[in-house]
Amino acid sequence: MVESQVVLTPRARKAERYATTLALIVTLGPLFYGFEGMVLNGAISAVGSEFQLGSFAKGVAGAAGIIGGLIGSLIAGRLSDYIGRRGVLLLVGPFLMFEAIFGALCPYLGGYPFLLFCRIVGGMGFGAATTVAPGYVAEISPARIRGRLISFRQLAIILGLLFAAVVNLVMTNLAGDSSAEVFLGIKAWQCMFLCLIVPALVYMILMPFIPESPRYLVSKGRNEQASKVLERLSGTDDVTAQVESIQRSLGGVNEALGIFAVLRSKWRGLVCVGMALAAFQQLTGTNGIFFYSNTLFEAVGVPESAAFQQTLILTVFKIIGVTAGILLVDRVGRKRMLMYGGTLIFISLAVVATVFTVAPSGPNGPDISHSPVLGFLAVAALCCFLLGFTSSWGPIFSVMMGEMFPNQIRGSAMSLASGADFFVNFLVVLLFPYVVEWSPAVAYWAFFVFGVLAVIFAKKYLHETNGKSLEEMGD
Repeated sequence: MVESQVVLTPRARKAERYATTLALIVTLGPLFYGFEGMVLNGAISAVGSEFQLGSFAKGVAGAAGIIGGLIGSLIAGRLSDYIGRRGVLLLVGPFLMFEAIFGALCPYLGGYPFLLFCRIVGGMGFGAATTVAPGYVAEISPARIRGRLISFRQLAIILGLLFAAVVNLVMTNLAGDSSAEVFLGIKAWQCMFLCLIVPALVYMILMPFIPESPRYLVSKGRNEQASKVLERLSGTDDVTAQVESIQRSLGGVNEALGIFAVLRSKWRGLVCVGMALAAFQQLTGTNGIFFYSNTLFEAVGVPESAAFQQTLILTVFKIIGVTAGILLVDRVGRKRMLMYGGTLIFISLAVVATVFTVAPSGPNGPDISHSPVLGFLAVAALCCFLLGFTSSWGPIFSVMMGEMFPNQIRGSAMSLASGADFFVNFLVVLLFPYVVEWSPAVAYWAFFVFGVLAVIFAKKYLHETNGKSLEEMGD
């Protein structure tokens, strides 16, 4: 049914507004994820000087959060089957706050090793949040708007990146340098970490107000509580049929399957599709494409010193892309969005790869600084890549992860899919600098190949979930 033809009662509209509010609160965890990543990006040079780190040690500091995210993601989904989706999300706040406070104080509490520990702890928090949040939002959302509400996760990450870029700019301007003192012996990079307290505190204040997922409540036999939540989320008084449908989808079992049981179950193929989807999201180059962004902007007259201006330009395209994805995902469908967006992604990667292939060699690799045409082509391709990724593979991976798995396995399956996402992300971040140093053209042609394979994979193996209830998944 076309969305514009749906006529909602005032109570149903109120219910949708309530579900939207819950989705916005839950996405504060992913906002912290984006905020934390950009904060470290601004502080990493100063951190390297503070602890006299080489390039490898700085890389480990950058990857420590991803390692924590992997650990958190593998634990969180299954843990949410025991203590509830809300229960896990409530636990996230202290992990985020720990990194915010003690990451700033690490020079006095153990130095570099303690900094790594703080980043791993914070990573466990946002890894758990980004794993459980899509499933929670899927379980409290009306099917009509479920895709757009889960897509808020991607928008939250982007806004977190933007807010952190503003913080980094302010701190650097106040101190003159991220290694300089701001007040009372506290340096600018430490203040950047302390600013993480704000999103962590807001998260901890608001999270207790969300209800438990009705699907989890039914799985534990707490049908009366589930009915009350469903009544508010659906805008109707009679939710008996919905509760019974959830019970049937659980197959009469009140204990969700564990990770190893899932991999031995009839749904193992579906879970492998989810894990492959996660891998392709990272292998399409979402992190690697930014490695040469400074070089590309310098080629068209935007110097590296204007980092904030570059961030603003990139953020504008990200917001346009993710807004388009939010508006279209429930109209066009998940599968078609992945295919259309994926096509724009691999075409953009092909342009960037071609630029580096034909560019003349310089002392530090391909040199496009003397060719305005190549420079503008590369920057245009970068912006098109952002539009393609943030409207499709960025948000829709979260949508699919939250809704493609049946109720019996959702917790464990989300852990496996999110774990695959963090693991491949770690490999890309670790290996890409070495590959691109050897040959930027080869690196981007490799991403192009993965982009093509991602579209083929989506066409062949993904089943459309748009408009279906969660109880229909896995049939």
